[in-house]
Amino acid sequence: MKKSFILIMIILFITNLSYSQQDTLVFKYRRMAVDYQQSIKIAKKHLEGANSLLEVAKADYYPKFDINGDYNYLGNPIQLGGTTENPDGELLTNKYEVGLWVSQPVWTGGYLKSKKDVLVARTDVARNYIGVNEQNTMLEADVLYLNAVSKKEISKLAVNYRQSIEAFLKVIQDRVDEEITGMNELYQVKVRYNDAQYEEIRKEKEFRVSLMKLNRLVGVSLATESQHIDSLTVVNWGQHTESGVDKALELRPEMKVKKSEVIMNQSFEKVTASNYNPKINVGAGLTYGAPSPELLTAPGTNYLITARLTIPVFYWGQKKNQVFAKQMRTEQKSLELAETADLIKLQVTSGYYELQKSQEQVDFAYSSLDNAKRNVDVMLDRYKEGLSSVLEVLDAQLFWQKSYLNYIKAKLELNMAYSLYLKSTGELTVTQ
Repeated sequence: MKKSFILIMIILFITNLSYSQQDTLVFKYRRMAVDYQQSIKIAKKHLEGANSLLEVAKADYYPKFDINGDYNYLGNPIQLGGTTENPDGELLTNKYEVGLWVSQPVWTGGYLKSKKDVLVARTDVARNYIGVNEQNTMLEADVLYLNAVSKKEISKLAVNYRQSIEAFLKVIQDRVDEEITGMNELYQVKVRYNDAQYEEIRKEKEFRVSLMKLNRLVGVSLATESQHIDSLTVVNWGQHTESGVDKALELRPEMKVKKSEVIMNQSFEKVTASNYNPKINVGAGLTYGAPSPELLTAPGTNYLITARLTIPVFYWGQKKNQVFAKQMRTEQKSLELAETADLIKLQVTSGYYELQKSQEQVDFAYSSLDNAKRNVDVMLDRYKEGLSSVLEVLDAQLFWQKSYLNYIKAKLELNMAYSLYLKSTGELTVTQ
């Protein structure tokens, strides 16, 4: 019986409170999730498309070359002028022309520049949306990985709790065999032991399901035994001495998206206004076809030089209304930028507060766990001396399990709060 008590004491081990940097596997799963997630790949495709449109806008500044041609069969031929060889003239039935043309915009009223500015801003929006998706994906990877580790630790706790009751059950069985105690105490322990067995099965199931969710996010087979530590670390976040609002406003990709959207809509205003500004285009062409420049049916060559000036005069208030509509869109985006800044300030400030309070929870939960462990030791000794009942020992073990569970949950909340804080400041990364 003495050996059984020693086994119980070993199972109810003391947990040391130690601080460490973030678990390195967190960075591994962030990278795997970022590399796999379709939302990020979609955002990258949007960026590639935006870059292509920007190259199109740049090409608008250069001369354009065209080859064109046309053919017409005239049911009623055209009578062309006569010549000295043919005073009566000729009938033109087949009218055709092939030409090479080059055109160059000289002045577009700011349209080309404003259009290019729109596409530069749109490219910035697409680029920063990649950052938004990466930050969201990395946070999701943290959440799923930390949940898996916590459920692994809870599953291990369920095993330890069941083993402690099993050891105590052997003690009671020995006392029954020696007719020191009655069967009622044995059944009391067996009921608690059966409940512990059930919880062990349930916690193992929850751990396996959490692994499947993590595997789905990182793109591996759901049945893969993903690498993970057995218990959560108490992350050392002490290097953050302030909330970091200014840093968040500078780094958060959401802020960059909104700023680029404001610039893009300001450029849209200029594009709209430029449609009503004077424009000058010049061009030149070389043609071959019939009738020839001498108005003969025989084909001949010709060349043209053109210049075109367009000055919009009166459009019934279209310019004013269209520009006003674009201005309202810009003001909307400016308000969204201010709203985003307010939300980021709230996220950072509340995230830092949650970090502080989560640390207090960890410290308190660890202290409670230590007291619960000492209580079990005392109750086991008292039971050995005949001063405590079976239920008092079982309750002490149950309170130890609950205290340990609270400690695991506190560590999980601290790690989650740290990841959320890094997300709020825009500092989540795939590298240490």
